[in-house]
Amino acid sequence: MTNQRYTNPETPVMPLTNPEPAGTSVLLIDGDDTDRVFYANGLMNCSPDYLILQASDAKSGLDLYRQSQRVDCVVIDLALPDRSGFGLLMDLLPIPSRPTVAVIVLTKVENEGRWNLAKQVGAYACFRKQHTSFDDLDRAIQRAVAFVGLMPKEDRHRFL
Repeated sequence: MTNQRYTNPETPVMPLTNPEPAGTSVLLIDGDDTDRVFYANGLMNCSPDYLILQASDAKSGLDLYRQSQRVDCVVIDLALPDRSGFGLLMDLLPIPSRPTVAVIVLTKVENEGRWNLAKQVGAYACFRKQHTSFDDLDRAIQRAVAFVGLMPKEDRHRFL
């Protein structure tokens, strides 16, 4: 049986569809609840068109990514409670030169070597939480999504 929407007896029955979410869909994966909610609210203030999804660890974040109809950008912390953010980054972007989703690292980790490594394995940008404004993150998300959108469609298959 299909789901159907009924408006009134004289209106034809239309099947329900699941339209793509409007705006930019962002998945925030951060084990620090306070930081995650802080940045989610800040991004919503920058642009009410954002659809913000949140996960507190790598496993639930990856599950949410796989189950979501569309995720335009994933913002991850490198320090997650259940596994390394690098492992998650490599799961999201198995071929760094052919990103399937925009990924940005937002972390308290201050080691530049780790930031460079994150970029080598596919992150579009890396930011330190304590030095990143909502506007900076918003601009980076928009640029990263645009960058992935410029990739040839045959190069943007989701591997997960």
